[in-house]
Amino acid sequence: MQRRPPSLVLGAAMILLLTSCAPSPEPIPTRTPVVEGSQSPTPSPEPAVEPEPAFDVDCDDVDAALAGVIGESTTPVRPVMSLISTMNWIPGPAQHMFQRAGGIACSAGDDSASWEVLLVPGADAVIAGASERLGYWGERASCEEGGYCHFEFPDGQVLLSATLHDPKLEGADAAKIEEALRTLLAEAAASVHEFALGDSDIVGTRCERFITTAELSQLLGTEVEEFTDFGGWGVPAEVYSVVNGSVHCLYTSPGSGYEVDIFLQVTTLPAGAWAFEEQEGEVVVVEGTNAAIASKGEHGESILDVLIGPDWIRFMTFDNGSGAVDPVPLATVIVRNLTIGHTAPQ
Repeated sequence: MQRRPPSLVLGAAMILLLTSCAPSPEPIPTRTPVVEGSQSPTPSPEPAVEPEPAFDVDCDDVDAALAGVIGESTTPVRPVMSLISTMNWIPGPAQHMFQRAGGIACSAGDDSASWEVLLVPGADAVIAGASERLGYWGERASCEEGGYCHFEFPDGQVLLSATLHDPKLEGADAAKIEEALRTLLAEAAASVHEFALGDSDIVGTRCERFITTAELSQLLGTEVEEFTDFGGWGVPAEVYSVVNGSVHCLYTSPGSGYEVDIFLQVTTLPAGAWAFEEQEGEVVVVEGTNAAIASKGEHGESILDVLIGPDWIRFMTFDNGSGAVDPVPLATVIVRNLTIGHTAPQ
């Protein structure tokens, strides 16, 4: 999951923004899925509480550690993954993936200078999985031309992955930044305690469980395929797909490579009700959900966030030249598929 420059256009460039991480490994569900055709009314969720990290380090500690070597950030620190030069599927549920996994995500800055620091417990498993999928190549600590710095290394059972950008940073700065980050990581590793993932009904759900391509083709009145030609892997992809059991489903027109129209994207945060409550937009009604919020994206996308029990699901439709399709009718079918079951083909 390498960071790439943002794009202001759709088509091939947008596909690149959407697909830097493949959704291939299949996590093991932690709860019994709904039986097809059974009545399963949406339960009232318990009060949403943000997961506590599995160690005693927070974003204030991260901010203080970096301020001591690169100076104060130009913006307040946010306890989420950065949206600067990131992939289109990160905003929303995926921004909070590290908190669900018992870690932290901290970011600050703007287009001129920014940083992101991610810490996650279970380092051995994350490294083993990411290495198997060619997303981890050993420890790294470097600052390159243009002020782009990358750090990734474990200490005990905590793994750190960090990216910094500031044109003023040079290769010689890597050592002092690494020292500060390793000191921070050691504090986290020394305070690791037991942590359990929040219970969820959608862990490891396959995309066809949400909606089949035949169903979506009928709803949209055009042929639809599930996009599977994804790019590389990395620590965030391992955390999102394998540790958390989240899914990334992308539905497009038929075609090869990136010569396709994008119709629908689905991303999830199992047991993510606590993060859903922070979303802004227009409250709408979607049958079968506990709550739903509609908003617009930077490039004309229509976004619909829904809460089903404890789980946060985001639906995003795209403007392929004639405006983005209203995601509410699509979400209504998908929610029914999840809570009751797929309708038998006519």
